Amino acid sequence: MIHDDETLVREMLTRAADDLPTGSPDTTALVTAGERAVRRRRRLAVAATAVVTAVALLGVTALLGVRQPPTPADRTWPPTVAPTAFDPARQLFRLTWLPADLPERSLSTAADRQTIGAARYTLFEGTQARRLVGSVAVTVGARGVDFFTDQLTRDNRNAGKLRSGPTPWPTPPGSPVEPVQGHPAFLHTSPDGKETVLSWRYAPDAWVTITAVTLDRPAEVLRRVAEGMVWERQPVRVPFQPVALPSDARLQLARMGWRDGRWDIVLLNYRLPGSSAAGGDLTIGLERSDQRGDPTGVVQGRPAWISVWRGWSGTWSVGGVPGCVGCRALVGTGSPAGSAALGGQDGARDLAAAIRPVATHDDESTWRPL
Repeated sequence: MIHDDETLVREMLTRAADDLPTGSPDTTALVTAGERAVRRRRRLAVAATAVVTAVALLGVTALLGVRQPPTPADRTWPPTVAPTAFDPARQLFRLTWLPADLPERSLSTAADRQTIGAARYTLFEGTQARRLVGSVAVTVGARGVDFFTDQLTRDNRNAGKLRSGPTPWPTPPGSPVEPVQGHPAFLHTSPDGKETVLSWRYAPDAWVTITAVTLDRPAEVLRRVAEGMVWERQPVRVPFQPVALPSDARLQLARMGWRDGRWDIVLLNYRLPGSSAAGGDLTIGLERSDQRGDPTGVVQGRPAWISVWRGWSGTWSVGGVPGCVGCRALVGTGSPAGSAALGGQDGARDLAAAIRPVATHDDESTWRPL
């Protein structure tokens, strides 16, 4: 499911945690070329601007827009035999349609599953706290990942019951419906009617689920989303430059969100060898700040919000990010090993201060691949 961005930051940090040409036309050359060339170039410029604006409003090239040409290996996706683990640095699919009234978009890539989602929130009256009022999420699981025990747990919880024992379903919950991508599909509605799930097996013991929450005509929405699902592997790209991380740190999870047609938050979670930390050992990221509280410290002359507990677990959020007005750089540690690998609190603080966006971070075609 899709969570509030503030909750996402808190959870991930606490538990661990390619371009349009720049510059303007040469006016002297344009005059020399004559009025016709001027008009032509102006029309092209307007068209290019319109395209960029449209892409932004549709929300995010990483989800729906401009893609790099897939390699022959990527065109063979999805596999007839699913892997037991995905590469979190590779996005496995994209969507050509999501409901326009769900403006906030999200992407999550992990070893066991990947999710693309859309959501809408409203503010609780008189507060800045937000509540979810509608969402849809497409999740692809690696081989052996069980989505349906979780579904049963939610169903029983919504019905006021406690789940006991394994899932009783030899197939996904719900009734058979028209196949999806040539595979038998099932449609399930939760007992309270708020959650509707379309499921199909894309490879042996590997499933796709699309979940709608509190949406009108959910079965129609889910079917349209499914019809617009394109299997195409691409590198996951991020809007900030590389930073020095421990050489043995391995990407465990990438999560990012978009609001108002532009990126809002990007978080990368890493694990160290032999770690038993449930949420990973360290996290780095960048977000557009809507921080309302006063800074709790200063890092290299920049405002910072710092929270540390148990001496090793903490979050370092540093504002005044060069080249990104209103952004905050984020670092979190979720284990003693993660803290030690960064050089303790001083190392975590210095790492947060070192995070920089790519030069044109609002143009997603310039983002760097992981």
